[in-house]
Amino acid sequence: MEIHIPDIVWAIINFLILVAILNKFLHKPVTKMLNERRNEVINNLDKAEKAKIDSEKMKDEYASQLQNAKSEAQEIIAKASKMGEETKNEIVTQARVEAEKVSAKAQDEIRLEKTKALAELRDEVATLAVLAAEKIISKSIDSKDHEKMVQDFVKEVGEAQ
Repeated sequence: MEIHIPDIVWAIINFLILVAILNKFLHKPVTKMLNERRNEVINNLDKAEKAKIDSEKMKDEYASQLQNAKSEAQEIIAKASKMGEETKNEIVTQARVEAEKVSAKAQDEIRLEKTKALAELRDEVATLAVLAAEKIISKSIDSKDHEKMVQDFVKEVGEAQ
């Protein structure tokens, strides 16, 4: 294999011409494209960093809001429980008051019925006593005498108690 110097010189000249042409026409566009790509990558990294910071802020805000919501829920539950307890106590108190009223009314009615029954019993006993006395005396008593005797007997029975 022989080395031809003129071929090597022509290859070097062709290579230098090719490098000059590529430098003249492709160097600026390729450099520009690479610079744009580098700037785009830097911008994307900056945007990603900002998005990460924003998402961390939002995460912290949501955690704070969640904690506030839990606190509010606990307060609402506590208030509802307290209101329920108060309502229960109020209902129990009202029921006791109503029961006492009903009991007092029933006792008053019992006393009234007892008084009525005693009065009727006295009248009946007085009438029977007058009838028995009439038979014993064998005399007929007119209605005025009968009424007077009933009243006297009722008075005596009332004082005996």
